[in-house]
Amino acid sequence: MEPFEIELKKALTRTDPMPADELAALNDRIVRTFARKQQSAFRLMSAYLVVLTILIIALLALFMSTTDLKQCLHYGILILILFEGTVLMKLWFWILHSKIATVREIKLLQLAVAELKTRTSPEPPPGTAPFFQAKPVPASAPTPTAPSTHRSWWPILGAIWLLAVASLVYLVWVRNDHVPRNFAPYLEKTFSVEDVGKNEWQETFEVKEPRRTFHPRVVTAGTSARIWISVAAEGHEPMFTMPVNKKSGITFGEATQGRYVIKAKVLEANDDCTLRLGGVDKLRNWSSFELLFPLLLSAALVFAIPVLWLQDRWYRRFDPEPET
Repeated sequence: MEPFEIELKKALTRTDPMPADELAALNDRIVRTFARKQQSAFRLMSAYLVVLTILIIALLALFMSTTDLKQCLHYGILILILFEGTVLMKLWFWILHSKIATVREIKLLQLAVAELKTRTSPEPPPGTAPFFQAKPVPASAPTPTAPSTHRSWWPILGAIWLLAVASLVYLVWVRNDHVPRNFAPYLEKTFSVEDVGKNEWQETFEVKEPRRTFHPRVVTAGTSARIWISVAAEGHEPMFTMPVNKKSGITFGEATQGRYVIKAKVLEANDDCTLRLGGVDKLRNWSSFELLFPLLLSAALVFAIPVLWLQDRWYRRFDPEPET
């Protein structure tokens, strides 16, 4: 039992009038107690939603980085389960929030009954019917308001959100340009728009810096570019024959020392494009920890802080502080 409930029971059983300052103090304790309960439920729901948001983003990144159908199904099912968890958590908060608000109003109504019960009325003047007797209107005591503490956090969270957006932009569009580490360039050829659909181009190149595998790249300022290439060791069958586009991150063969022959033909391009063929030891992908962890952290902050802000606005809009 809360301390204010004991005082409220005493107020309901007493016969002498309660002073205005005691009524105002008891009213303030009731409002503060239930406000703390609602804020605790809101913080619990917010933390739960932030954790689920981080997990959903992590599963989405793993879903996009894998090519195994079975793993894709597992990740998709887990994403649906976590999404349903967010819906159930919001329903739980809505029910608990409504329950706390209802109990608060009942307690405030009991306090008003206790005040009316102990209020004294003067004797009616002679010749006045009891029903139409004059009743003094008591002066309402000022309602103390709790100091607001949550507003001071929003500038800090806004700065954190801007930093998270900047880091996400840096990771996705600036740093992650599909250039792996230890990239050894072997060949570079620039094609114009007029070369689209023309005869294939052929050239011989030599590998002096061996790497684990070959890595072709298509660089263009246009929206799309697709080049068909065929690479073979001199005097051997082609080890790779396939179109390469602007966003492909494929590797093939083994980049050992020796001479190689490359054939290329531009299939599609809306601007000048450059074919770069090099060797790499390992491609940087979305599932690697060095890129996945900061990406998930930035994405979680980018999505979590606006969610918290919107829910806080919703909380203060649909449940304002009661006026007494």
